[in-house]
Amino acid sequence: MKVRKVCCFDLEGPISILDFAAEISKLLSSKTKFGLQRYDMEIFYKMLSEYDDYLIEVPGVKEELNISDYQPGDTLRLVAPLYISSFSDEELIMLAKQNLGLLPGCIDLMKRLHRDWDIYIISTSYSHFSYTIAKALKIPTDHVFCTELNIKSSNEVFHSIKCDVDLLVKGIYQQFVDSGKHLDEVINDLNDFFWKGKDTDYIKAMNQIKVRGGRRKELAVESISNQTKVPLSEIVALGDSITDINMLQRLKDENGLAVSFNGNRFTVSRANVAITTTNNLGTLPIFEYKDDIYAFLETWEDLYDNFKLNPKKIPNNLISKEIKNYFIKHQFIPEIENLNNKTKEELDLIVRKQERMRKIVRGWAGNLG
Repeated sequence: MKVRKVCCFDLEGPISILDFAAEISKLLSSKTKFGLQRYDMEIFYKMLSEYDDYLIEVPGVKEELNISDYQPGDTLRLVAPLYISSFSDEELIMLAKQNLGLLPGCIDLMKRLHRDWDIYIISTSYSHFSYTIAKALKIPTDHVFCTELNIKSSNEVFHSIKCDVDLLVKGIYQQFVDSGKHLDEVINDLNDFFWKGKDTDYIKAMNQIKVRGGRRKELAVESISNQTKVPLSEIVALGDSITDINMLQRLKDENGLAVSFNGNRFTVSRANVAITTTNNLGTLPIFEYKDDIYAFLETWEDLYDNFKLNPKKIPNNLISKEIKNYFIKHQFIPEIENLNNKTKEELDLIVRKQERMRKIVRGWAGNLG
């Protein structure tokens, strides 16, 4: 029996250009329940995303606030009560179906990988979006690890969060805007609201949510390895943001293949391969040559300047005819780099290239951590 190979994709970034939570945050301004029509809830989400980065990056903050279980991507926990109160499960599923935001080449990539690979999704995104994407790509739902958000059952647990929303949005967020959008001006207020205040219905609702980010993504990879009997050293994982750092670092430590896909400073430092590309098919070479990846990367990087502007110039013995034809058809060439042998200056350059591509491909969502 042929041994299946295992790969794990973060959803938002390596598969879809969207940040689903950010997209539905925008729609809060059109909801009348909390009177938020005059507030830019896209910027509100960016504020909480920046606050999430602060909680993860600044040493000692989590310990000081007694939130040691807080993980990268828990922004989706902080905003969940607003979504639970403003949307139905059916609405979010409909919104997901209306715009999957799949990267160019994604459908062809998945068709190709389905031949030889077990494909898993490990995503911070809410279940409505994650399962909808998986279904579209013919990935079984039991191959999806994401943030479960059952709005119907959650709504039965708490009663009113209007006063809390007024404080958070009309008070703290408005102060953030008035200060020129400087997070420092509202950090203490956010700390008090989320971690030091009374046990309000907002906090009760928030604490029901377990976001699939950070350490919980690493646990998902462990679970997949145990289920499939494929060691971590043989697994490929792709991520692009701070929520992926534990997953990528674990695979890197285990000599698996940890890929920063149009990533940022968080992922490049935790990965062993970087792929910078406009098209999802740009990942195919790492899957085809996984078993001899570093020899492939050495040759690819050595010759890259000779063909980077014209895929027809890629040597026929470097990649398969099938992959070369994909690159010619879509007129693109990925930049694929070994991160293990780069100097700090070279890594800094790769970060800049990845962040620039991330913003080109993902638009405003590319600015989020």
